Amino acid sequence: MTSIQLPDVGTTMALVASLEANLPDFGRIVHQLGHPAPALRRLGLIHWENGRFETAARTFAAALSLTPDDPDLWRDLANVHSALDRDEQALLAIRRSLEIDSCNPHSWQTLASLADRLDDIETSEDAYRRTIVLNPESAAAHLGLGLLLFRKKKYEEALSSVKISVELDPVNGLAHYALGHLFFIASDFTGSVRSFDEAARLTLPLDLLTRQKRARALTFQAMIEGRVQEALREYEQIAGDDREDLEIITRDAFSVLSACGHLEAAAELGRIRLAEDPSDPVRRYLLDAVLGKTMVAAPHEYIEQYFDCFAPQFDGKLLDTLQYNAPQQMANLLARHRTNFAHMLDLGCGTGLAAKELMPFGSALIGVDISSGMLAEAAKRKEYVDLVKSEAVAYLQGATKHFDLIFAADSLIYFGDLEPLLSAAAGALVRGGILALSVEVGEGPGFNLQPSGRFAHSLEYIKKVSADFTILETQESTIRLEAARPVPGLYIIMERR
Repeated sequence: MTSIQLPDVGTTMALVASLEANLPDFGRIVHQLGHPAPALRRLGLIHWENGRFETAARTFAAALSLTPDDPDLWRDLANVHSALDRDEQALLAIRRSLEIDSCNPHSWQTLASLADRLDDIETSEDAYRRTIVLNPESAAAHLGLGLLLFRKKKYEEALSSVKISVELDPVNGLAHYALGHLFFIASDFTGSVRSFDEAARLTLPLDLLTRQKRARALTFQAMIEGRVQEALREYEQIAGDDREDLEIITRDAFSVLSACGHLEAAAELGRIRLAEDPSDPVRRYLLDAVLGKTMVAAPHEYIEQYFDCFAPQFDGKLLDTLQYNAPQQMANLLARHRTNFAHMLDLGCGTGLAAKELMPFGSALIGVDISSGMLAEAAKRKEYVDLVKSEAVAYLQGATKHFDLIFAADSLIYFGDLEPLLSAAAGALVRGGILALSVEVGEGPGFNLQPSGRFAHSLEYIKKVSADFTILETQESTIRLEAARPVPGLYIIMERR
């Protein structure tokens, strides 16, 4: 459909005559307003408000046949078509309204809501923003934009938009509900509880997952305030029938507290967790990281156990929650220097997220990882000619073939001292071969172990330890999100001398 067919004027005037004969009030409105079109619109609105959508649509169309350049009537028609799930007609009608008057915030709001429902994110976001420019006091537009940005995982912007919506319309339970979730993501646990409670007070029932999140927020906030032991004792009473396994709560609390910089609370919780299982290499290493202990690499047993357990959920967590796309960005950067390789190595291949990005460069791809769980997931992709369980440096030192590409996405973050790895990579590459890698960027001239358990490096340090390579290009980027905040990173393409 490219246009909406309106009745001819004769048909509409016959309808007007019938209405005047059968509805005396309608006739008086026509006389009062001096034209049948606004009377028809008023009648259409009555039909719409009473759920008679088909009749409302016909009435609005009749009015438009008499005044086809009325943007408000086109918007009314769009809304009633939307109520009837006639999305194509609704879009045609609202776009016609905006062609006539592009400065009406109500019409942009209608387009935004319709496009949002149809999952046309770009159109919807643009329309919400236009609505807000034209009417900054539109609480609905701020909320709609905030919810859309929430889905796009642009959490800081979403939080700002929903806050404004609540300020403009403080009795909207949905806005408080969304604000509670956004405050939680931003680690404002006091704000999260306050918003959830306000949503409930405004008669918006909290679902199970939200009630559990509220209990977590109360618990995490108590830990931040230095009451770790008390928070653990009181969690079951706070959560009641909604309680989760306390092991999951302590694990997630430790992760959140470390990521948000509440290191004293994280350390206390980490000691409690380690005391429960002193032989656990994951708990020991992550506590050491929070305590700021000096290390040159993550222990092999930590990496192996951590990623064996993490493997089944790895892709969903990394891609959806953490917004990780290093393989794609690195492949795009790599393609600016070379597009074909005979022998490729995916070093620290994990579940094989890079395989899809590397296939256009060649078919001979080997994956290496220390975690058998991750290799099992990578095997499901059926894109590697071989998958090898090995520690990275050991594999490179013992490699029987030389590669013309070594691709290391998100694997160097578990090494502090990169000199042994880069030296081994140089030995496994042909002269002129390419090493593509990613690192997280930290403060200071060298490398440092972060509370997350990952190492950060400076570009100056990498230049210092890569004497066997020529750096062709570097690109700063966000590697992932950590506690909903961007983690600065660096992609590097270097060539074996």
